[in-house]
Amino acid sequence: MKTVRIFTLLLVLCLIAGAAWASDEQSRNLDKKLSRLERYIYGEDLNGATADRLRQIEEDLFGRNTGRKEAEKAGYLHDFVFKGTPANPSLDMKLSFLEWRLFNRTGEGNLEARLADIDRQVTGHVSMEPLAFRLEQQIHLVIENGMISLHQVTIPRGTEIKMRLKKDISSRTAKKNDLIPMVLAHDVFIDNNILVMTNGGIVTSSVKSVRRGGRFGRTGYVNLDVTKIESMDSSELPIQIDAAGERFDKKKIGMAAGASTLGYLVLGPIGLAGGAFIKGGEVEIPAGTEISVRTTEDCKVVGVLVNRR
Repeated sequence: MKTVRIFTLLLVLCLIAGAAWASDEQSRNLDKKLSRLERYIYGEDLNGATADRLRQIEEDLFGRNTGRKEAEKAGYLHDFVFKGTPANPSLDMKLSFLEWRLFNRTGEGNLEARLADIDRQVTGHVSMEPLAFRLEQQIHLVIENGMISLHQVTIPRGTEIKMRLKKDISSRTAKKNDLIPMVLAHDVFIDNNILVMTNGGIVTSSVKSVRRGGRFGRTGYVNLDVTKIESMDSSELPIQIDAAGERFDKKKIGMAAGASTLGYLVLGPIGLAGGAFIKGGEVEIPAGTEISVRTTEDCKVVGVLVNRR
């Protein structure tokens, strides 16, 4: 009888622990979605209660509040901005394609700044309407019938994709987990006329580790972690690092990449290639340096039909 009671108590404790873990996981997912939305729309994480921050996003996007519960609202807003549906592209995909039509590249800055650039280009003045409404207005002004033609295609394994650093990196000043601004260096078309990635598209990368230069000739290094690369429909592409700079020498660059969405490139300490160089024992990688990656498997994505001449 005593054994049964102990077993029952353990079972109850396990259920409580499992429920607490599930609750924590749900909270982490909500925080991740909220942070991604805020950085995309405002350029930074906002302060305040979660409910207030979600309400602000809804009002800025749509001019109204739906009254959904927090988790449901975060999921809905995240999908609207980044995922879309098979019949209706995400806000991010619409925005990237519209910018490509107008400027031949993805724009920079937060959502408000990017829409302001489009407003000035199309109508000559910046609208004060809700953000999502402004985007739809401009799509109907620029694109015939306001229709974006979507097609599912496959990005083949081994497809080369080039990325470009947006700022200098130095082992003297870099810190672990620093975000490194990078963008795609070219458009990617599949089957000649399906646009799946646009020049200027943002790539997420960060400093995985760093070492300062030291005595006895010890050279610094920067271990750059490419955490994900996305197509226009926000599909994450598994990649591996291929090369850095204009020339590539395996003896001069330490590198490793698994068959996953992660890749990392070590610049230094035994030498550098392309635009990277050593100054006083520190590694310096200037803005504009290109890093080439390749997809490690076939990836089905949704792209936009473009009538290329």
